[in-house]
Amino acid sequence: MFVEARTRPVLAEVCRLLGRSDSNAALLRHHTNAVYAVGDVVIKIAPGDQDLNRVRAIVAVVDWLVERDFPTVGLHPGLSQPLEVGGHAVTVWQRLDPAHDDAITVAELGSLLRDLHALPAPPVPLPVLRPIHGIERSVTRSEILNGKEQDLLLGRLETLAAGWEAMRFPRGTSLIQSDPQIRNALRRFDGTPVLADWDGAALGPCEWDIATVAVHCRRFDPPGPEAFAGFTAAYGWDATCWPGFEKLCQLRELQMIATNARKSRPGTDAADEVHHRIAGLAHGAELRRWHIL
Repeated sequence: MFVEARTRPVLAEVCRLLGRSDSNAALLRHHTNAVYAVGDVVIKIAPGDQDLNRVRAIVAVVDWLVERDFPTVGLHPGLSQPLEVGGHAVTVWQRLDPAHDDAITVAELGSLLRDLHALPAPPVPLPVLRPIHGIERSVTRSEILNGKEQDLLLGRLETLAAGWEAMRFPRGTSLIQSDPQIRNALRRFDGTPVLADWDGAALGPCEWDIATVAVHCRRFDPPGPEAFAGFTAAYGWDATCWPGFEKLCQLRELQMIATNARKSRPGTDAADEVHHRIAGLAHGAELRRWHIL
């Protein structure tokens, strides 16, 4: 089970390799990955089932972005990454400002994604975005869904899958971050916003990243639904004018529900939030507000 009791010994070993003490390590997040801050570095521990080659590809993408001066978080220098410790893939990052007092704005996120989507495809073997199979796998593997919930999600997937196959994306295919949101952006200590968290890096339609931002704006506070106008102005294209955009947002929402259903354990706050989101779909409350996981 991927819990703090399992990742703390891995953290201790990584700190030993770095010549640091883990005594003052601060847990930043423990969901998709375990993320700890130790002095001026951030240590990210992937679940044990994470493919090491996938993490190698993420490292290569970040190195490529840094070489092109794209504003992103850099890996800790002088260290061959990823590390493999205790059966887990581990990466070590430069620590930046979490921007609690000067939060990244959705407009700044629009500028970052505009520049990202303008880059050529990196010379790295990346997966092509294919969300349908991943959503189905997450729903069927979840330990928290009852039969009615599973049927609802799979039925919705069947409807949206046909639309996905027929979509023609006006912005084309590029390197996408796959989960861009204000919580996946940080600031350098000079205030410059940078994009972080490249676990989902893939080749896919630019519209997928844009839909992710739109979903976060309408489902979460912050940023709130009014913030998407600022994103659109900074990005330079109004996605809401594209006829396929609403269906794409619904598919992205479904992926978010399914992924968290797979990751959540029964009886936890995360499981309660997944049930809350599904209940909103079941009762037609399409714009029911969500809590971040």
